[in-house]
Amino acid sequence: MTGLRFTTHMTEEDDAHPEGFSLPEFLTLIGKWPPFMAVVAFLSSGREKFNEIFGSSLGPYFDVVGERLARFRVAVFSAVYSVILRAPALVIVCLLLMTYPFFLQSMEFQHQINGDVEVYLPDGANSTDLLLEVREQWSTDIVLLYVHTDNAIADANKRGTENVTDQDILRQISWIEGDDENQGAGGLKRGLDYAKDDRGTEDGVVWILSHSQIIKEANSSAKRFNCALEKYQIPNPDPEGCPITSTTPSDGYSIPSDQDTIDRYVENAAPIMRNFVRDTQDPDPTVDEDGDGITDNEGDGIWDTAVIVIGIRFDMNGTEIDGRVDPKDPNSGNRIYDHRAFIEHTKNLLDKCEFEPEMDLCRTSYNDALSSMNVSRQDILPRDAITVTGLTPVLHDVSDAVYDELVERMLPLSVAFVALAMIILHRSPKVVVICGMPIILSLMITFGSTVFLDIMLTPMIISAGPILVGLGVDYALHLVNRIEENRNEMLDEHAQLMFEAEREGKPINPIDPWDEGLYHQATVNAACTTGNAIMLSALTTIIGFNVLTWTSLVPIKPMRTVGTTLLLGIAITFFLSMVMVPALSYVLRYRKGRSAANDSVWSFIGTIPVRAPLAIIVVTLLFSAYGAMILSDELGKDITGSSDEVPPGLQSYEALAEYSRVFNGGQTNMFIVDAEDRGRVNDTAPIRDLPILDAIDRIQTQDIDTVDNTTSISLVTILKSIPVTVQDPITETVIFDDTLWGLLHSDCWDNPTSGIECPFLLLTDRETMVNVVFDTLSPEVRSMLMNADGGFGETKTLVYVNQPYINLGDAGELRKLIDQRLTGSGCEEGSALNCNAVNIEGVENTLLTGSLPVSLDINAGIHEAQSETTLATMMVLVVVMAFLFMSPRLAVFTMTAVGVVVLWQPLLMRGGSVNVNVFTAMIGTIVFGIGVDDSIHIVDRIKDEGETPGGISKSVEKTGQTIFETTATTSAGLAAGIFVSIPGLQNFFVLMMLLIILALLTSSLLLPSMIVSYRSLLHRLAGNEGTWAGFEVDVVIEEQVDGIEASLVDG
Repeated sequence: MTGLRFTTHMTEEDDAHPEGFSLPEFLTLIGKWPPFMAVVAFLSSGREKFNEIFGSSLGPYFDVVGERLARFRVAVFSAVYSVILRAPALVIVCLLLMTYPFFLQSMEFQHQINGDVEVYLPDGANSTDLLLEVREQWSTDIVLLYVHTDNAIADANKRGTENVTDQDILRQISWIEGDDENQGAGGLKRGLDYAKDDRGTEDGVVWILSHSQIIKEANSSAKRFNCALEKYQIPNPDPEGCPITSTTPSDGYSIPSDQDTIDRYVENAAPIMRNFVRDTQDPDPTVDEDGDGITDNEGDGIWDTAVIVIGIRFDMNGTEIDGRVDPKDPNSGNRIYDHRAFIEHTKNLLDKCEFEPEMDLCRTSYNDALSSMNVSRQDILPRDAITVTGLTPVLHDVSDAVYDELVERMLPLSVAFVALAMIILHRSPKVVVICGMPIILSLMITFGSTVFLDIMLTPMIISAGPILVGLGVDYALHLVNRIEENRNEMLDEHAQLMFEAEREGKPINPIDPWDEGLYHQATVNAACTTGNAIMLSALTTIIGFNVLTWTSLVPIKPMRTVGTTLLLGIAITFFLSMVMVPALSYVLRYRKGRSAANDSVWSFIGTIPVRAPLAIIVVTLLFSAYGAMILSDELGKDITGSSDEVPPGLQSYEALAEYSRVFNGGQTNMFIVDAEDRGRVNDTAPIRDLPILDAIDRIQTQDIDTVDNTTSISLVTILKSIPVTVQDPITETVIFDDTLWGLLHSDCWDNPTSGIECPFLLLTDRETMVNVVFDTLSPEVRSMLMNADGGFGETKTLVYVNQPYINLGDAGELRKLIDQRLTGSGCEEGSALNCNAVNIEGVENTLLTGSLPVSLDINAGIHEAQSETTLATMMVLVVVMAFLFMSPRLAVFTMTAVGVVVLWQPLLMRGGSVNVNVFTAMIGTIVFGIGVDDSIHIVDRIKDEGETPGGISKSVEKTGQTIFETTATTSAGLAAGIFVSIPGLQNFFVLMMLLIILALLTSSLLLPSMIVSYRSLLHRLAGNEGTWAGFEVDVVIEEQVDGIEASLVDG
């Protein structure tokens, strides 16, 4: 081995020596250097004294304990496998019967998966606390109805002229929402929000906001305004009512019957109306193409697309929606009331209205591309005129679609690929049953247990499947291969005895290959050797994955449930493998086919770590260094939710993505303004006080709406959109025509002679007019924007902040800017609930919460949990393996072999342009689980064979071959993931497959290379000549290395 060369200055007398010397020669010289030899002698002397003091007394005790434990282990395994092999078929049948109840429960596994976004909320995050605060009074869960008319069709020759503000279209939308015209109808004909003042307790809908609702609000406001005026006048015979106004006919909470009135309402509410309607023939509503200062008037002038925003209750229990059938017990008659049930209820209503006369929107689908569709996705047709979408429906649809993809498409292919791989590698179909049955039963018991225990799961749970399958294949193949290896060795020994006996003329009888005693001994030997490695692997991975359940490290509950599931699954997989594999092998009379060519190849591979350890280590260091350089860049990427992570053609997702792009919205955020501590001032409820409303207006116009891609809606926005017309009671001429906001800010309050309306306004005071204005708002609007009146008046209001779905990195900067402005001069004790941007004593506001902050905190939580759990797992496993191996050195070597694979993950992600998503975020955990298992098997075999060149070579040859088989089998199963139709899942399975293959290389080549390099270093430092890795003589010079090993604290 040439290695590195160090140049020295030579004299003329030294000209017989070469101009340099190699690294091994340098180490040899160091080993003979007197100061170094003195240090080694001192350490050796110290160890000898330690052994004299403690070894004489404790050494025999440890030897006796170790010997008794070994005997006890052999006795236990002998007794257990004696029972199993006496009646292996009975054992298998009993296990199958025991598994059957879990099998029935596992069929309901899908229904344990929760697609709601709140399950991902990080514990203790500001956005989580704020969201729960909002949820106490308002809705935080949004459903959208995305509406297209025939004018949205891209092909001008097929395009119609329907406008979403046409009376006919508005009437249909209002019917779906619920209004005064269909309120008395029964069942679904009442619309979604038939109880306007219930805050969702009856119909599940807290509020609806749409262009239709704004028009109904304006149309009904006149009567409520007059009623409020009458209510607050003195004297009033009925302070709680308005007997005069109640006798006045009005359209009520419904769409006006004439188009002119509608157009006037639309014009008055133009600023807020633009949040809910679009002309998609405009190339880009955010760009002023014709330079007239207006960005959204370059289309054909027809609003062809609208959105209906529905705020729904978090808890649907007790509502009158159509509950969904309990999927776990469909014949029980039980009904479930949750968000999924509400979505089904909404779709049922849309199906029902198809049969209603003049409800054309409900039965219209477009087979032609729409102008608002992404050009690259215009082939995803047909599109319904009304699509149920929003984050909540999309998450449920994606969850269902992912499950269907995995079960209906991937699972059959995976089973076929795994079976084919096993048959090819083992040249026997029996191995499919031997390895497959324990895995299938363990999955049934594991996932059935989650149903029994009612453990809530998320799509993240799919990462548990490959880990359990990989470990199951690993345990089964290692055990069955070792049993076969032991049995073949015993048969070969007996054949040698027969040959020698025959030669001496004393023939002996051949042994039955399936003799129970022979197989029992082979199994016990395998259990005491490879079984020990399997147990160490299971124990280590259980302890490692236990880190995922630590709430202090993992704030994301779905990740903790993955950890809990893995703890349960690994224990079950270990038990079933140890029991069923010997039984099935014996019943099926399995014999692994031998291949001389295969053995020859692995015999050569086994010599590679011994012959070229430095080359392997150098190559590893180069790749690992580059991986470490880009680690934070790749694994620190924001978790994406792009079209690559959802099934193609999912109409709810397509509609949501289109809404985000066309309306520049989609992410509904909010913050609270709380005036409870201020109390009643100016004879109004705390939150109605005009100075507070002015402060909210300032925050909106100066701090929120000036942020890129951001708009807001508040009480002020609504007051600015509701028209008020006041007529002279004598001449009936209009003396005031403005909005409710304009009414409160009329110059008349400060200058009584500033306008003709002043005499009318000054019949009361401004504070009273504030109450009139607020009572003019419908119950639906008040429930959307203010908390319920607890007898003290409304004390809180909610401000909605809308943003599109954009890159999380860019969105994070927007959130920081908004939170900075909402902080004002500071937040009390750093609390996100008590900030003072309002700048009024006794009034506080919160920071931002909702879709964007939650997404950002989930993203940060998953990344933080991944990095912290990775480090914690490594540290825990090093300590655990140091005790299990009785060697810190081997523990460090083992974890190094696993750790470098984690460093190589960024290389694969960058090379394959793979994004971080909720699937790939868990890959590091999977690699640890399978990589640690592979490395433990190699180390345990090396401990059995001895840390000699021959022992290491044989360990790689035998155990490495089994690891290759398990890797190939697991990869074959994962290869079925290439055929799923979700690109994000394809990336997940391909990346995982490549990382598992890399784990094979590091465990079979890098790990032995580190041990060889370590031994070679000690050999040189001991001053020995030649190389340690001598193949001709399988010897370890223990006497010369003992002192150095002790000095390096080798276990």
